[in-house]
Amino acid sequence: MSSQREVYSEVSSWSAALALTILLIAAIIGLFYDTAWSMVSIWYRSETFAHGFIIAPISLWLIWGKRTALQQLVPQPEYRVSILLLSGGFLWLAGYLADALVIQQLALVSMLICGIWTLLGNRIAWLLAFPLAFLFFAVPMGEDLVPPLMEITATATVYLIKLTGVPVYREGLFFSLPSGDWSVVEACSGVRYLIASVTLGALYAHLTYTRLSKRVLFILAAVIVPIVANSLRAYMIVMLGHLSNMKIATGVDHLVYGWLFFGLVMLILFSVGAIWRDPHRAPAQDTDQADPPNGMDYRRLVASSTIVLLSAAVWPIMAYAMDNRQSLIDNHPLALPGRIAGWEGGSVSGDAWLPQFNGASQVVHRQYYLEQRQIGVSIGHYAQRKKGNELINSQNLLLGKDEKKWRITDTGKVILQIKGEPLEIDQFTVKGGDQLYQVLTWYRIGDTYTSSRYEGKLLDAYYRLTFGRQDSARVVIAIPRDLARNEVMDSEQKFLDQMLPALETTLDQLVSN
Repeated sequence: MSSQREVYSEVSSWSAALALTILLIAAIIGLFYDTAWSMVSIWYRSETFAHGFIIAPISLWLIWGKRTALQQLVPQPEYRVSILLLSGGFLWLAGYLADALVIQQLALVSMLICGIWTLLGNRIAWLLAFPLAFLFFAVPMGEDLVPPLMEITATATVYLIKLTGVPVYREGLFFSLPSGDWSVVEACSGVRYLIASVTLGALYAHLTYTRLSKRVLFILAAVIVPIVANSLRAYMIVMLGHLSNMKIATGVDHLVYGWLFFGLVMLILFSVGAIWRDPHRAPAQDTDQADPPNGMDYRRLVASSTIVLLSAAVWPIMAYAMDNRQSLIDNHPLALPGRIAGWEGGSVSGDAWLPQFNGASQVVHRQYYLEQRQIGVSIGHYAQRKKGNELINSQNLLLGKDEKKWRITDTGKVILQIKGEPLEIDQFTVKGGDQLYQVLTWYRIGDTYTSSRYEGKLLDAYYRLTFGRQDSARVVIAIPRDLARNEVMDSEQKFLDQMLPALETTLDQLVSN
């Protein structure tokens, strides 16, 4: 009879804890509804991240598999974890202010995990460590890997083609064979294969191995193998097109062959990994390690739930207050000097390349002439933060994704003297027909210069957190060249030395606090 009462007490205790946990998760998701919905919408519209729909069900399945061990433990709230919860909330606020969506999403998942940890305690959180950590795979991240992966794919493909003995001419991400032209686009980067491989690899490693070293090694293999395999896939597709005189592997079958090859590679990877499988161990049944069945303190559970909710709720309130502060406005038209260091300003020719500035409050383009030389200056000014029209986001690119005439054939870095200090800035070679430009670009966030997108985001968040300047700008210098080059001539540096102070004065006059 006493045994039945103990079982009933355990079930009743866990029912209360489970109900509070579900309510807590729902409350946090409700507080950060926009962030949660942004994840779901990306899963829905992007094939790359469609796996996000099954991450939570897999985590629940993994937790269900530990139900026997969980029944031996009693939730013991751990208030100290609320410090981590507050840190996650601050990270969300910083991501919100900087419009870094992936930071907001990572912070939301962190807050959910820390909330569960605070409520249920250390022992239960440790038991559920992998199922909870697996939730991070629901965050749609990895887009920043696309450019380097495209470069790796192009380099490896051209190298393998040359080894085959086929002549190939490469220009950036474009290359030509005697049979036709090819280009490495985003779909060829292999980021989908990489994300899918790492997600499946982490789950497989957890289920197959018990030793941490084996798990880490297998996950590393799940990172390296798809990158190598994608280069081989791209090479085989190009060679199929070349050998068939561009009749196969150039349309939809291009993608079909890619996924079939990826499936085969994953099958081989998992088959090889199974060779070193660790023997399955049944869940521990050591009752000596179990918590006493009547050890749950319901008042502590309620108190910890309240702490979690308060720790999470403060951040959306702060975000609302910052969003509704007085906005900066443009007080003057954006203009550039008519003459700089002997260079005469004039209108931009109709066939010149011009960068795009999505969502800018003001844009100005001006061409400067000195004898037979030219320098194009373009400024995009963002007086205030607008959702979807930020200076730094994945859509605000120098060249639109649908651009047909112009293409970027090379990227790199170059050192410029800005305000007397060296600054490493981005350099692009932009080509269209018989025209070629050396393009130099950097950002001005508030009154600070940077060429790093990440540093720009951090500066944006800092200025907003400290209720400082909200304005930002992008400076683009386009120099027509006969040949690609990666340096700036002395006369051009002199032009920039005199142009920047005038530009600073103009930008500072555009806004008022």
